[in-house]
Amino acid sequence: MQSDFFSLGKYVKGSSFSIDKGAKEYYFTIDSKEDISFVHELNNIYDTYRMAMKECDLSDDTLVFCRFYISDIANQKDILREHDIYKELSRASAVSVIQQCPVSGGDVNLLMYHVRPNGDKLVKNIYNFDNENRRNGVLIHGKNYDMLWAANFYGVGPFDSHIQTTEIFESFNDILDDNGMTLLDNAVRTWVYVRDVDNHYKGMVESRKAFFEAHGLTPETRYIASTGIEGFSKEVNSLVAFDAYAMKNLQPEQIVRMEALENLSPTIKYGVTFERGTRIRYGDRSHLHISGTASIDKDGKVLHLHDVKKQTRRTLENLRALLNPHGAELKDMAYIIGYVRNLKDWKKVMSVVRDEVPDNIPFLLLEGAVCRPSWLIELEGVAIVPDDTGFPPFF
Repeated sequence: MQSDFFSLGKYVKGSSFSIDKGAKEYYFTIDSKEDISFVHELNNIYDTYRMAMKECDLSDDTLVFCRFYISDIANQKDILREHDIYKELSRASAVSVIQQCPVSGGDVNLLMYHVRPNGDKLVKNIYNFDNENRRNGVLIHGKNYDMLWAANFYGVGPFDSHIQTTEIFESFNDILDDNGMTLLDNAVRTWVYVRDVDNHYKGMVESRKAFFEAHGLTPETRYIASTGIEGFSKEVNSLVAFDAYAMKNLQPEQIVRMEALENLSPTIKYGVTFERGTRIRYGDRSHLHISGTASIDKDGKVLHLHDVKKQTRRTLENLRALLNPHGAELKDMAYIIGYVRNLKDWKKVMSVVRDEVPDNIPFLLLEGAVCRPSWLIELEGVAIVPDDTGFPPFF
């Protein structure tokens, strides 16, 4: 087993995980120069991406998923879609674009996930689910599992987050069904972005809860690891946007609920339906998907009101509490994404991160309001650790 963290120049941080004779996984974060035009930022990111792929012996063939975080989607979306980097990546992977302003560096950050199998190259089906290639996805066929990513599912229909959320989950469920999967058996991770989260989060939560109950996701079965955060899709009338990830051929025993009941209450205690984290166990490794996590206690109460530094410390404490029962630590995180409610707080957040998070871990900090106004910071990510089970190995 080998975990590796690396920097490539000033703007790229990456992590990789590999097992002898197994697939190798990579996560990258790519930033750009500040104080230049958006087009020049995209040019720099494209050049940086090609350099990083060459350095790591990767290519578009190994790309699975990527997400652009941009600062002003209304003015930047068309420029991005016409740029070579977007065209190239969308031909090879699922691509998400969301307005969540990077708090440092340029106006755009890029998160990327690559898988290099041992042997044959990835076999992919690229999907366009609307005539503009905005809702999109990829199905990747492996020897043991099929991996499905859905990206950029922006809300359609009336200006109502409940109705738009229902339509999105119905669409995702239809895609799962078309590929022999279900929400309960195969969905691993979702990201739900809500425009004006203080006013429209409730409708999303109520819709998701009803949809889950109708499809067998309950406190007695399981929910899905998730992040629900403020974010803006390209449509002014879209109140909800959505990315998701599922794996085919999982056995129920491979899906493990991650809890830390002395630190965090189950989300259903305050009416929300997602897992604090979900571990997926393979024959050679485990993926630990950490949901959006904030400064909360075992009774579901917000801790350290109005103090973003103390909230950041508590959030990291909660992350450790979720990881530790599974033999993992912060150093095993393949990447971490942070969301800060008030852009002015980012330096305070990063002062804590620099003290407590290994500096080699790819880390993005973005502007994004959490579901409760009193939460000032939220963190999420994925850890990868070796495992030894009777299940087939990852890919």
